[in-house]
Amino acid sequence: MTTREENLKKINAELEKLSDDELDKVAGGHTVSTAYDSQFLQKMGFMDKSYNDFESFFGWSSISKSVDSGWAKAGITCVTDFFNNNKYFKDGKEVSRYEAYKTAADKVGKTFNPDDYNVSRFGLF
Repeated sequence: MTTREENLKKINAELEKLSDDELDKVAGGHTVSTAYDSQFLQKMGFMDKSYNDFESFFGWSSISKSVDSGWAKAGITCVTDFFNNNKYFKDGKEVSRYEAYKTAADKVGKTFNPDDYNVSRFGLF
C-alpha cells in the first residue's frame, strides 16, 4: 500500500511536467467538479470508486466515462467537460448541478449537504 507521502511525491513529479496553462486547468479547471461528482455518486451508491481532482485531471478519459455512467444510473445524463462546467440533463432538459444532485439523492432516499461538494470558487454550485 502506498503511503500519503509517496502519493504526494508522485503528484508533485507529474505537476512539475506541466506547463503553466495546464497547471491553471488543475487549479481552476473543471476536472474538480468531475472529481466531486465521483465522490457524491459513490456516497449515493452509483459508483464503486471516487476520485480526487488530480486523479481526475491525469486520468480524465476513463474517469469522465465512469462519472457519466454513474450519473446515468442515477437517471441523469451528464456531459463531463475538461475545460467547462459539466452539464446535467433530466428528461432531456438541462438542469442545474444542484438539481442533478437532488435527483440522485432522492432516487436512493438519501440526503446530502451541498457544501460537501461545493466548488463555488469555480462558480459551479
